[in-house]
Amino acid sequence: MGLLIHIPFLSFSSCLRLYSRLRREGYTVQVSVNDYLDIYCPHYNTTQRGTLDRNVAEQYILYMVNYRGYRTCDPLMGFKRWECNRPHAPHTPIKFSEKFQRYSAFSLGYEFNVGQEYYYISTPTHHHGHSCLRLRVFVCCSTVSQADDDSSQTSPDYTVRPNIKIHNLDEFNPEVPKLEKSVSGSSPSRDRLLLTIAMLVVSAVVLS
Repeated sequence: MGLLIHIPFLSFSSCLRLYSRLRREGYTVQVSVNDYLDIYCPHYNTTQRGTLDRNVAEQYILYMVNYRGYRTCDPLMGFKRWECNRPHAPHTPIKFSEKFQRYSAFSLGYEFNVGQEYYYISTPTHHHGHSCLRLRVFVCCSTVSQADDDSSQTSPDYTVRPNIKIHNLDEFNPEVPKLEKSVSGSSPSRDRLLLTIAMLVVSAVVLS
């Protein structure tokens, strides 16, 4: 059975060739920004539950790894992305979806860059063999709407560095600098400034 990767307009014969390549040298798929890649876990219906033991049913762990981990099929060179551990899930198989987005609204979300390759591998947990599935994903380009959004965006006039701590956002205004006392000896003192103003007032009265 194995994992099922959903790619639109893929015939059954193409699926067989795809699965063969996933096991041998790996398979490369090209996506655009905001595309989805669906991965379906192995699933056994109610009629198969009595004939297949849970330890025999196919189960996999999927990892996102670097290029070396992809070539050697080493999960230690990446991190666990998903786990297919419910082969007898009710009704439908478990599905995982990867959205190849440039920006994520979540702090722990994944962000993908245009022109980069990303690597996935899977290892079986239902047996201790060395079979491994490998998938390489190339993020090609932005969609038309995404390109329009990027062109309309302007860079901010200022940014806040991570090491700046703001305790009260209402008091934070980067456009208004804080006034600091001068430490140089060239600045006039407050007494001299008042004396100068008084002399100007007296001169104005005399002249009038």
